Amino acid sequence: MTERSCVVVGAGRVAGGFAAPLLRAAGWQVLLVCRDREIAEVVNEHNGVLVRVAGEASDRFVDGVIAVEAESPDTRAALLGADLVITAVGPTSLTDVGRWLAGPIAERLETSARPLNILLFENSRQAQHLVTAGLVQERPGLATAIGTRLGVAGAAVWRTVAQREITRCGVRFTCDDADHCPIDALSLADCAPLDGSLPGLEPVRGFDDRITEKLWLFNAGHATAAYLGWHAGWPTMNEALERPEIREATLAAMAEAQQGFRAHVADRPGSTAGAARSLDDILDHYANPALADPVTRVARQPRRKLAFDDRIVGPAVACLAAGITPIALAEAAAAALAYRDPGDRQAVDLGYEIRTVGAREVLATISSLDPQDAFVELTLERYDLMAGTGCPR
Repeated sequence: MTERSCVVVGAGRVAGGFAAPLLRAAGWQVLLVCRDREIAEVVNEHNGVLVRVAGEASDRFVDGVIAVEAESPDTRAALLGADLVITAVGPTSLTDVGRWLAGPIAERLETSARPLNILLFENSRQAQHLVTAGLVQERPGLATAIGTRLGVAGAAVWRTVAQREITRCGVRFTCDDADHCPIDALSLADCAPLDGSLPGLEPVRGFDDRITEKLWLFNAGHATAAYLGWHAGWPTMNEALERPEIREATLAAMAEAQQGFRAHVADRPGSTAGAARSLDDILDHYANPALADPVTRVARQPRRKLAFDDRIVGPAVACLAAGITPIALAEAAAAALAYRDPGDRQAVDLGYEIRTVGAREVLATISSLDPQDAFVELTLERYDLMAGTGCPR
C-alpha cells in the first residue's frame, strides 16, 4: 500500500511536537511548510525532529520528516498529491493561509476525484471560519466544494508543546505526553482521517463543546497563571505557580471557568460536558518543571485571548448569565489588558491603544461587550489597581 502523505502548514511547536509524531507513528509521510529557512535546513539535515517528553531522560527521534519553504515548487507539488492538509500556524494567520492554499487546493480538486480534508490544529473556535474565508476570497469556486469534496475542520489539541529549539542534534520540541485530540467530524469530507488512518484523532459530532471545553477548562487557568506570573516577574510557569498567591488566583479562575462551562452546556440542548477533569491535575500540568514553559509563550497575543468566545471572557460571560460573579476571571482579564512584554507586538500595540482611547473602550471593542457591561466594570476595577489610576478610562 502506498504511504499516505500530509502537508503540515507550519513548523512551530504544535506542528513539530504534536502533528509530526502523530503522523509518523501512523506511517504517514510528513512535509512541514516553514517560514524560517534555518528551521527547514536543520530538519532536513537530520531527516527528522526530536521530541522531548517532559519527565523522560532522552529525546525521541521522529524520522522521515521533510521541511520546505512556503514558496518552494516542492510545496505546490506536495499539496497537489496530499492525502491530508494540517495547519498549525496560530489563528491570526489563518485567513492568509486560506488564501495561500486556495490555488493549489482548487487545482487539486479539479485534477483529482479524491476528496481532501484540511484539519486545523489551532485551538480556536473561529479557525474554520477564518480558513474558509481565505479560501473563498481567493477562489470563490471553492465554496461549492467545501462540505462535500473539501472538508475544513477544527481540532482541539490538548498537548502542551512548551519549547522549540535548535540543538546540535536537530530541532527539538519539548512537550507533555497528552494525546487527546477531538476533531470536528461533521465538517470532514469522507476520506482521511475519517477512515481511521490516524489513531489519536477522535472524530466527534459536538465539536464546539469540545473546543470550548479545551479553551475554558484548560486555557483559562493557563493564561491566568501566565499573566499574573509575568506581572510578578517570573520567567516560567512552574516558577510562577510556586507562589501561593498566583496558584490560588489561578485555581479560582479555573473554578469560575468550570462553572461557566457547566452553565454554558446546560443552556444548550444536546450539549455534553465531557469527562470530568481535576483542577489540581490541570494545575500540576501547568506547573510541570520539566516543561520550563515560558510565561511569555502562554501569555502571547493578549488581544486574541480577550476575544468574546475565547478563554477568559467566554467563561466569564457564561458565569454572569448564570448569576455567578467572575472575580478571578476579571483579575485575569485585567492582567492581560496590562500585559506589556516588549517582544509581543500585540501587547505593545494594546498599550498604545489604551493610552489613546482608554482601557474601557479597548476592552469593550476587543471583547465585543458593551462598555458598561458588568464584566468590563469588574475588569476595569482590577486594571486600575494594576496599571495605576492615571490610566485613561
